[in-house]
Amino acid sequence: MKPGVDIQLLQSVRHKLIAKNITLQSIKQRQTTTTLVNQLDIPEGLKELIISHGFTLDLLLGLQPIDLAQTLGIDNDVAKMIINATRRLVKYD
Repeated sequence: MKPGVDIQLLQSVRHKLIAKNITLQSIKQRQTTTTLVNQLDIPEGLKELIISHGFTLDLLLGLQPIDLAQTLGIDNDVAKMIINATRRLVKYD
């Protein structure tokens, strides 16, 4: 039997490396988002709520207050406060 390269093994290793890379990118993105959300001038509980729902600053900037309020189960005025704080942070960043 002729020694050769196990193509299936190499493909399996490649797929595992790609999956790990995707996972690492996701972790880095979440850490960056958490860092930015923590810079918002809003109460800590709201920061935790935003992070737990997976919102990024870009998503927050693209939402209407009513949509954010409904998604998070908060008052419309609180949603406006969050969006305004996001706009201020992005403006000065």
